[in-house]
Amino acid sequence: MSEGEGALGERETSREGRRAGAVVAILLAAGSSRRMRGAAAPDREKLWADLDGAPLVARPLAMLASLPAVERVVVVAPAARHADLARLGGATELLVVEGGARRQDSLSSGVAAAPDASWYVVHDAARPLASRSLALRVLDAARRYGAALPGVPAVDTIKEVDGAGRVVRTLPREPLRAAQTPQAFSGELLRRALAAASRPGSSEATDCASLVERIGETVWLVEGEQWNVKVTTAADLSRVRAGVHDRGTVEGGGPGEGSY
Repeated sequence: MSEGEGALGERETSREGRRAGAVVAILLAAGSSRRMRGAAAPDREKLWADLDGAPLVARPLAMLASLPAVERVVVVAPAARHADLARLGGATELLVVEGGARRQDSLSSGVAAAPDASWYVVHDAARPLASRSLALRVLDAARRYGAALPGVPAVDTIKEVDGAGRVVRTLPREPLRAAQTPQAFSGELLRRALAAASRPGSSEATDCASLVERIGETVWLVEGEQWNVKVTTAADLSRVRAGVHDRGTVEGGGPGEGSY
């Protein structure tokens, strides 16, 4: 084998290694913002509301793009916003695809755009304050266990009620956690969970991890971030704006630590 052939072989092996462990980030940005109707007109489309001088969606997009292991970012969004998102992506290897009627349908669209990934990091675009270090901790846990998500302890007392509004029981608060994103999964596991969710009669899932739970697999939890707020209402948007203003950056760090 010549020296040139040896170098070529090493480069090909390196590429294969990257593909074998390829990480794809999926940003879910196809929500309807229906609970933002009471907000001021510029804020009614929450992902495009101003946050520190840029559209809100720019912040989680930049966070995912900053992850060292991520080879591609797939954004799932309405067709009317594809060109805007492509401009926000800049030099990032970005693929924008259209979402579906339900969360798992949008997730399926994102996975279909990168069907051979070894790992997926899935994040809700309505959580603009999630830090890069959180995403890295979740991905590390998924690489060890197959599936992981962040969560924070429940702070309110949770009541279970029946259809008439009567309290059935009070749930013990100690084991309860409020789930957050980003969530991370092995590619094989998430694709298998989505295949099961596509069967007729499958109910809607409110987060990606629950799809994995439904097929009997274990999801591991890592400590989340109290400031990782999901923007659902105008009050949430005000809280996030205040958090950006007060903190300056999500963790007080440099680029990649929320300073987007």
